[in-house]
Amino acid sequence: MKGVDEEMKGIDPANLALGFLMTCFSILAPLLMHICASHPVLFYLPIVMGGVAMAVICTTGGSGEKVKVGLSMANKWTDSTAVLILAIPAAIAAQPVAVYSLWRLFGWWAAAALYVGLYVAYDKVYLDTPAATTSKFLAFSDKALEARWAAKKIPICILYESFCEGKVAFKADLLDTLEHHRGEFIDWRPTFTILRFLIVQAFPQVSSSFKSLVATKHEIADHYDRGNDFFRAFLGPSMIYTCGIFHGGKGQTLEEAQFNKLNTVCQKVLCEPGDKFLDIGCGWGTLARHAAKYHGCQSTGITLSVEGKKWCDMKNALEKLTDKVNIVFGDYRELPSKGTGRFKRIASIEMAEHVGLENFQTYLGIVNELLEDDGVFLMQVSGLRKGSNWEDTAWGLFMSKYIFPGADASTPLNWYVLEMERAGFEVQSCETIGRHYSHTMRTWYTNWVSNMPEMRKKYPDFLVNLWHIFLGWSVVAAGYGSATCYQLVAHKNTYTFPRDAFIKAEHVKAAPYNMPANKGDAFPE
Repeated sequence: MKGVDEEMKGIDPANLALGFLMTCFSILAPLLMHICASHPVLFYLPIVMGGVAMAVICTTGGSGEKVKVGLSMANKWTDSTAVLILAIPAAIAAQPVAVYSLWRLFGWWAAAALYVGLYVAYDKVYLDTPAATTSKFLAFSDKALEARWAAKKIPICILYESFCEGKVAFKADLLDTLEHHRGEFIDWRPTFTILRFLIVQAFPQVSSSFKSLVATKHEIADHYDRGNDFFRAFLGPSMIYTCGIFHGGKGQTLEEAQFNKLNTVCQKVLCEPGDKFLDIGCGWGTLARHAAKYHGCQSTGITLSVEGKKWCDMKNALEKLTDKVNIVFGDYRELPSKGTGRFKRIASIEMAEHVGLENFQTYLGIVNELLEDDGVFLMQVSGLRKGSNWEDTAWGLFMSKYIFPGADASTPLNWYVLEMERAGFEVQSCETIGRHYSHTMRTWYTNWVSNMPEMRKKYPDFLVNLWHIFLGWSVVAAGYGSATCYQLVAHKNTYTFPRDAFIKAEHVKAAPYNMPANKGDAFPE
């Protein structure tokens, strides 16, 4: 995991993409305008070419769908997502005209001075945040940061970058501070590192929308193959990296909440003994084992994590489920070629966000292909608030940049419903469980904080600090609705689907499911 200072140095695809874009719009396009200036028609050629280039950039490599979804997230033109999506291309497109005009009027020095002026405006005007007692909440180890931000609201991007790099620390508990005092010392405007991240999303090589098999495997390996001990440090013995369900309030343990969720999923897809059950993106295989162990299913799971696959095989042997649970290593796009056949019940728990906006119909098409005609599909996805403000957007961009770089298919609910209907599904039900996610994250945060000393012995401080602020901030974000989670139940939209199956089915219980008498048996280690 690279720190921000390292990220801004060296040659990586993102820096190359940004350098290419700046070269084209700030040097090559004005130069071409100068060459063509003497011809009344050719003079407009660079402008037309620039417009075409912007159109191509904004509609290819997944960017078109990203722009469409981003604009659909806004309820009005002044919402944060609309402002970012419209302002960034406009600012880039205006560069050639501004550079050429200044050069023609005053010379090249004026064109160069434009960028000096922009930097000064960014640093002295844009980052001139309101006064605040930030030093009351943060301890600065970097004197320059302290001089700049101790008495002003600190932009959230600078806060989490500096925190991860050890330049600032929270004086009290991080979660308590964010939950009760964030408005007193944090400013939510995006800074250059985040704007840079958004700009380079236009290039397929570094975009989080368009992902090949190779890119997806690299992304999963980078995140999930850090080591099972890393994830055990906050997930606990259940090893479930998705939202639990807290029946009867938040008084239950994490393990009880996860047991509730596993049973809820199996019940919503109408699991019966002997059913073929598929978990797409099975993680550490807990749902696949649960469906086999408690509902009598013949389970298959698929994962792209090498470490996850090893864990699944170990747990199958430990729980004597090797004849009932088969864990396949591979990408969801490879499932039809794996010879697994079709399934009566399919679940995909917080995996769909990672397929990329550009690939979402491919993903749903494969689910449709693998699902039996009378089968049921449940998709649980992490979503975002429609009409997001700058605080909501700051959290989403942080997650996209640092935690789940490929999970750009997190959207408001309406997009998922439309995509499922486009893919030939009828959505039978949808439940929002975002508040449950806040409680789930709180237990993860508590686990992580108690295990941080051990984690620091093996993992870089930047990564340990990143997970600290990720989990704490996520408790808050899910708690007030900036982030949420949906469970959508669907089936093929055909005349012959037996819809009475849902009428006859037992309603999902509103009380805790019965765990084994020895609760440790639910998730044996």
